Amino acid sequence: MGKLRGRDILLNEVIDTGPSEIVEKFLDVSEIENEKNNSLVRIDINVIEYPLFTKSTSKKKNQIIRYFFNRSKEAYIQVNPTSGDYIPGELEERVFIAILKIMRDKRYSNVFYTTVSEILTNMGIVQESFKGFYGRISKALVRLSQTSYTFKNSLYSNKIKGIIEEQINTNIMNIRMLSLKQADENEKEYFTDGRIKEVIKISISDHFYDNIIRKGYLVYDSQLLLSMDNPITRALYMLINKLRFNKLYFKVLSMNLIKRIPLSENIQKISRTIKVIEKSCEELRKMDLIADYNIIKNSKWIESEVEFYFNETHNTLKQSYFYDDKNHFDNLLITHTDSGTKSDDGNTYFQTVRAETMDRIPTNEMLETILSIMPSKAKELKTLPKAIKDGIRQYGFEHVKLVAEYMRKQKVGNIRSYFIQALSKGWANDYITQEKTNKHSTKKLSNNTTEVSKIENLTLDVYSHDEYSMTKDQASKYFANLKDVEKQNIEKLAYKDYIKICGFEGKIQKMAFNAGKETIILDYIRKNTAEEDKNQNVEIVNTKKYKNISMFQLDILDSLEGFDMKEVNKIIRLVNITKYFEGDIGEYKIQIEFNDETQEGIILKEKIK
Repeated sequence: MGKLRGRDILLNEVIDTGPSEIVEKFLDVSEIENEKNNSLVRIDINVIEYPLFTKSTSKKKNQIIRYFFNRSKEAYIQVNPTSGDYIPGELEERVFIAILKIMRDKRYSNVFYTTVSEILTNMGIVQESFKGFYGRISKALVRLSQTSYTFKNSLYSNKIKGIIEEQINTNIMNIRMLSLKQADENEKEYFTDGRIKEVIKISISDHFYDNIIRKGYLVYDSQLLLSMDNPITRALYMLINKLRFNKLYFKVLSMNLIKRIPLSENIQKISRTIKVIEKSCEELRKMDLIADYNIIKNSKWIESEVEFYFNETHNTLKQSYFYDDKNHFDNLLITHTDSGTKSDDGNTYFQTVRAETMDRIPTNEMLETILSIMPSKAKELKTLPKAIKDGIRQYGFEHVKLVAEYMRKQKVGNIRSYFIQALSKGWANDYITQEKTNKHSTKKLSNNTTEVSKIENLTLDVYSHDEYSMTKDQASKYFANLKDVEKQNIEKLAYKDYIKICGFEGKIQKMAFNAGKETIILDYIRKNTAEEDKNQNVEIVNTKKYKNISMFQLDILDSLEGFDMKEVNKIIRLVNITKYFEGDIGEYKIQIEFNDETQEGIILKEKIK
């Protein structure tokens, strides 16, 4: 064996990717005051709402950006580039939009295959220029897959209809570059065109994909977005369409747009930043994407506002985007079979949403079923079928069917009007709940009479005493005079108290509570809310409508006066994000809830025994 020389020994190598830095920015989302073609794409609400792609032209390697939504730093997004790289920017955003378009063409599968050429085509790049883009697109794909995002109390999930109250670490998508040698037997079909040397396997990350196929998205024309050379104009267009909903006019603080896009918020240069926004507004006006705009300086530029004006044609276009995309997606749900996606896709999300959605896609069979259940005159009404189909889309076939059954039991005059109001105002809710309970329990209880006796006895055993100072009649009158939201909260508390006494929560206990609900609620009121009771436990501190959540937060401060201010401030910040809080402070159990749609807020205090 020969003598080893120094140059023959492989030494460990350290690659210096340079120092990293964290840049912190405050977005203060809580300050916001106003909130049919094959190129349509669904864009996850988080991508629109948050700055996942930087608009800065002075990116640095290893620069981590952390965006805070409040001064307490309890809610934020952190964008983490891979070591030695930059965070995603303008090119990555354009690639991502093209990928969403391709995913749509691939029947919304969460795992699909594509090529760089297909991505470039969907980006609107002419074929003669492909060669100069191949390397850049490959790098952009790697950056999209390797950049991680940390969401703390900030990631929206349509599945839970709100913000996920925990820290989520995720990327936008995963990719795998495949050559013919690396492909398995099923994947080799993508190389039948001999010119293809590499295919890309893409899987959209669960949190983003789930929002895209449910309702956590907005619909945009991908060709229109990609035709905007200015990324600020694109971001502004997506943001104002989300904020305005269907309003033809809305006004927003300039600083809120600056923080949400985001742009430089240097106070000394704020007028220059607003000129950047003005330039994008002018571009949108020339493209006829807004009717007009107006920038109001007020006393200082930092207090300036932007007014946006729209026409009915803008709403018509927006609605056509939504319905064209929805019809396309619904058709996929109807025709989707196992053979429609590869068996190794793992596309369980699509199947789940298919099951959830099929109940809300009206068919002629559904329409005939509903009409046959309704009073006989229903079939003579020409405008009723449309109302029924709209009801199925919003509430689901099974719910509408039970409403029709409820109507048949009532003396109904104006059938169409009664049907619409029964749906919107919940007139049949008690009947529907009872029917669902009966259907669920009939099979199980029919062969087990002992369980029936258990249900009867549970209610009697738990609330059999009669030593309260308030009579049942007094409790009944007290409950009848409460507002609906107060009644709902009393019912929740009565149920919790009932389960606590039972010592166990199961189907039997739930059925027993429903069977004796009225008696249990009245006894709970007698025990807890009688004015004569010196040990009063439940206090509905406040329940009313508010102009906005800020006014509700002021009432929270007043209602929780005397409590630890640190705890109260935490609650106020949490309610601002989640619109809900339930927990213990000192000797009290506190429940706070704010409804964005009705602008109603409730504060409930219960003394812990």
